[in-house]
Amino acid sequence: MKPAPSLAVITNNPYEVFQRDVIRGAQDIAAQRGFEVSVVQASTPPRQPDELQTDWNRLAGALVVANVLPDELLRTLHARGLPLSLISHQVPGAAIPGVMPNNRQGIAILMEHLIVGCGCQRPVFIKGHNQQTDGIQREMAFQQEVMRYNLFVPPEHYLAGDFTPSVAAESMTRFLQSNAEFDCVLAADYLMAEAAMRVLRTAGWRVPQDVAVVGFGDGPEAAQAGLTTVAADVVELGRRGARQLIGQIDGLRIRGLTLLSTELAERATTQRQS
Repeated sequence: MKPAPSLAVITNNPYEVFQRDVIRGAQDIAAQRGFEVSVVQASTPPRQPDELQTDWNRLAGALVVANVLPDELLRTLHARGLPLSLISHQVPGAAIPGVMPNNRQGIAILMEHLIVGCGCQRPVFIKGHNQQTDGIQREMAFQQEVMRYNLFVPPEHYLAGDFTPSVAAESMTRFLQSNAEFDCVLAADYLMAEAAMRVLRTAGWRVPQDVAVVGFGDGPEAAQAGLTTVAADVVELGRRGARQLIGQIDGLRIRGLTLLSTELAERATTQRQS
């Protein structure tokens, strides 16, 4: 019996919430179309295809999550004719299709909620990873919204986060020691927002009475914590990416970027003005 064609999902951590949900979405579509899915974990960025533990000859295509593979390696694989689809990443100058949340829209929604809805004026921004597309775009979008609302946000209000809750918590702890004035926190990732909120409450800050807290992305953990978020459907990111990939395998010429709309989930960590 001939084995089912195989798709690879290439990630650096298949157990992390975002990547886990992307994989689940890809598996949904692959199963419907008769493809097997192999999850390929790249703990460190490889430079050559043979550094990844996978049989490239068996692969019909690959779905690559975020910036787990260097752009030059992606260009190499694309030039070899391997169908690729990217999740939350773009390769400048390469015609590799991708899917990502609408980062600019999402940050704009959060800022409107904080500034217009809640009356905040002194935001703190917890950054994502500065070499990852979502992190770069969300920080740029925040800066655009700062200009839109004519706010002054000093450099010390931009905190390191790296999409890692422990880093966000350490940054928030150091920031509180500076006694700087602020009234809201916007994190580029909801898990970082949760970590910052725990630090704030431990230090005696009331959320949302003293400080509002919001984060990009959503999941059961955010709902349980009562955290206000904005999100695209991450499982749907995986589904769209798999559809793009299988379309290429079927011979379609697919290019460009698909953006998924974001929606506000208003919860207990923000409080609208009366």
